Amino acid sequence: MNIQIQLCGLCILVLLIIFLKSHRTLRLYKEKVFFMVLYPITLSLVGDILSVVAIYFRSVLPPLLVDFVCKFYIITLLWGTYAAMIYVIADLVSETKHRSINRRLWVLVGLQSAVIYALPIHIFDDGVNIYTYGASVLMVYACVAIYIITTLTMTWVFRKQMNPRRRFATALWMVIWTVSAIIQFLDNALLIVGFASALGMLILFVVMENPEANLDRRLGCFNAYALAEYLKQLYEYQREFSVLELSVDGTMLSEIQGFDTDGALQDILHVITRNRNFLIFKNINLSLVMIGFDSESLKRTADSILAALSDLELSRKAVGCVLVPRAETFSDMEELFRFLSFVSGKYREEKGNLIIADEGKVKWYRERHLMEQEITAALKEDRVEVFFQPIYSTQQNCFASAEALVRIRSKEGGYLSPARFISVAEENGQILELGERVFDKVCRFLKESDAVSLSLRYVEINLSVVQCEKIDLADRLISIIRRYDLSPGLINLEITETASIGARKVLLENMKRLIDYGFTFSLDDFGKGESNLMYVVEMPVSIVKMDYDLSKAFFQSTKAQNVVRAVIGMAHGMGLKLVAEGIETEQECADMIREGIDYIQGFYYSRPLPEGEYLAFLRSHNHM
Repeated sequence: MNIQIQLCGLCILVLLIIFLKSHRTLRLYKEKVFFMVLYPITLSLVGDILSVVAIYFRSVLPPLLVDFVCKFYIITLLWGTYAAMIYVIADLVSETKHRSINRRLWVLVGLQSAVIYALPIHIFDDGVNIYTYGASVLMVYACVAIYIITTLTMTWVFRKQMNPRRRFATALWMVIWTVSAIIQFLDNALLIVGFASALGMLILFVVMENPEANLDRRLGCFNAYALAEYLKQLYEYQREFSVLELSVDGTMLSEIQGFDTDGALQDILHVITRNRNFLIFKNINLSLVMIGFDSESLKRTADSILAALSDLELSRKAVGCVLVPRAETFSDMEELFRFLSFVSGKYREEKGNLIIADEGKVKWYRERHLMEQEITAALKEDRVEVFFQPIYSTQQNCFASAEALVRIRSKEGGYLSPARFISVAEENGQILELGERVFDKVCRFLKESDAVSLSLRYVEINLSVVQCEKIDLADRLISIIRRYDLSPGLINLEITETASIGARKVLLENMKRLIDYGFTFSLDDFGKGESNLMYVVEMPVSIVKMDYDLSKAFFQSTKAQNVVRAVIGMAHGMGLKLVAEGIETEQECADMIREGIDYIQGFYYSRPLPEGEYLAFLRSHNHM
């Protein structure tokens, strides 16, 4: 009997089953699909061996039994190729859809099996070659060919949707299976189809299904790939679950402790009890992610880790700890990780403490994320507009300047509140593009309108803190104004004291270059917060703008009046111009003019106006 090759193949499959059953797995649906392939292929090899034995001893066995065993074997070939096709489909559809497809195809293959059992089968045995033939065998060949061709076609047509490793392993298996079938057809003495099936399963295991591939070898927990697959399944099933993320700041840790992040993560893992009811993953961002179905258990784990940090010689400030009690409320794992990244950045100063991402934080994040998307869409669809608030010159007795203020028009036609979108844009960096868009639109307005002929001397444009931190700020602004062939004296750039603190050296270098080119600068929001008079001394500004609150305090307090008068005297003594913001009544305006303020800005004269209305305002108020 020529069954040595089949026995070798069977040993390979049995060892695979033992190995898989003895290892930790995530119990993912795709792991179950692999077993849906492994078991039929194993049965096929068993059937192959039994059919050879049955044919060899057919003289002493009942004919019906021999016939049953031979048909059982060829039917397992059918189920094996069907299982391979289902294995590929698992990469293309959701689990729910896959189960539905599997049930329908299972009925089809069941009917095909019944027909095969009903058709006749014959045995050829010339003392050297042993094989079966007949109508049942021909039908199996036809069905197997269809399934193999379908499987290969899917791996090609849907190659971009499939996992590259799964695609490669499956295609290689199908090719080996096909070649072995052709060889066995040409030389019936070579019974290698069953062994080719075992070889295909070995390829799938090595390339794709080895449970060791889901483990981080150094830490012993599951890795980022396993995390992604597990989360996909949880979200597809809409399971309720909680997530705890522990992130270690490698830079801070190396400076303070002198050892690597993985070593810190290993120490943290030792704190976690083995009798846990959650899974642990190492994510690609050098963090530990724990997923469970009891948020209180995860919270206790976080508390125990944070309490043990001093014993582990770890700095609490080097470890971030975020608990998401209801992670299923996110649409998918991408949104979950965006949220975790946002929380870690937003609450960076709270490292060493447990941050619980409750519904309020999630709601706040989603509103912020929607605002980010709105800003992105507005920039793309050119819904960013510039409004101009007139500024009255007390010396020239006209509206000689204006402050350019960014506005975003919604798709419905209204305008978003600047208080809502500017803070978001500053935090995520979108303010860079917004700032340049405003600068570009102001330049276009000055170039294409008759505002300058209506006594407009310059327009004030705010520079955000983020812009002031950019080394190439001067280059970018000069490039834009050159494109419009404008005099840089038409632009006054507003900076804040916060900006000068955050990026003082870079800002001063940019200011020098821009001033040399012809721009002027003003210091905005003077008097807001803890004002430092040295900023006025050291910064090369030509205008100081008193903050709204300082201007208002002048009309409410004798002390404030003394402060404002001192600021006016100081500014004029230094050759600087002063702007009073927030002037809303005729009396306030008259008092500021009497004190010697150079420019007045506020609702008393006008609210910020869109381009057309601002030009109309100039035409009606600047009588020359």
